[in-house]
Amino acid sequence: MSGLLERAASFSPHAVAVDPPRFAPRALVLGRPGDAVPVAAALAGGLREQQRAAGALLVVWPSPAPPRAALGTPAASRLAARLQARGLEAVARGRLAWLALAADDLALAARAVAAVDVPAVIAVTGPRTTAMDDLLADQDLVVLVVGPDAEPGLEALALAGLQRRALPVLVHRPLDTPGARPAAMAGWGRLRLDVPGR
Repeated sequence: MSGLLERAASFSPHAVAVDPPRFAPRALVLGRPGDAVPVAAALAGGLREQQRAAGALLVVWPSPAPPRAALGTPAASRLAARLQARGLEAVARGRLAWLALAADDLALAARAVAAVDVPAVIAVTGPRTTAMDDLLADQDLVVLVVGPDAEPGLEALALAGLQRRALPVLVHRPLDTPGARPAAMAGWGRLRLDVPGR
């Protein structure tokens, strides 16, 4: 976990967050795969509910394999089909269109998010890259998922590194209530966080 927190702490302050010309909220979740992906999925569900949107987009990077399609709502299926028409292999899971990106495909995250007018959450569980830095400026919220086994002091260091970029950042613990992770991973979970300015 320390490597991820150290990378988050090292974000340079050269870019300033700018409000993109859109209405649906965007969020980026940083953390270990087993922690960040369920939180990101639940956050996508929570933003969908808050915005009263029919569906939401979840992008996961890097992902070793695309997720299987699961029982999805008609809205999530339409959203996935819209992304598929653009060459992006999204699947419907619950109320979410879920897009898994390979290690060298992070640049496709911006393309996917730009193609939809619904809430979108990007779960980043890999090493820092220029493409990740570019994504940060377009977010309404950054969530740092930190487990209880994180090294003392690194959480504060990572948080400060992200906040230097003038980004709204929250720290969240991994999902631990019974049933929360399976519900999130199936596209039915909901995590409500305050998105600053909304």
